[in-house]
Amino acid sequence: MWQTISYVSTANRLLTNSDIDELLDFVKVKNNNLHITGILMYSDGNFFQILEGEKTIIKELFKKILHDPKHYDVIKIFDHEMEKPSFSKYNSNFSTINRRSEHLELQQFLEKEKSNNPETFKSISYLTNKFMQLS
Repeated sequence: MWQTISYVSTANRLLTNSDIDELLDFVKVKNNNLHITGILMYSDGNFFQILEGEKTIIKELFKKILHDPKHYDVIKIFDHEMEKPSFSKYNSNFSTINRRSEHLELQQFLEKEKSNNPETFKSISYLTNKFMQLS
């Protein structure tokens, strides 16, 4: 069974741009190796992430995320099962979605949310647009 979780959080003020770049590289490699798909964006001191993958892996990963000192005030936007992933891989370009394919996958994900989960669509759509504008 596939699971998707999305959240927004505030970055630890002690993180430098170099720390964020290192985190980006680490998260992208690790999540792709675990067959986790989704996206992670960083902008103006905040993180926004969508994770998709095998249910037990995603649930365990989110538990670790909640206790990670690199950020705080984690607000879960949604947590639900899904039939198949919306993203082809894990993208963590932190600050922007700069390839057309990544933007298209995000738009397709939002369309699925609009149909399948209208109660969370407005929040997730608002956040993704804000992060993309601030980049």
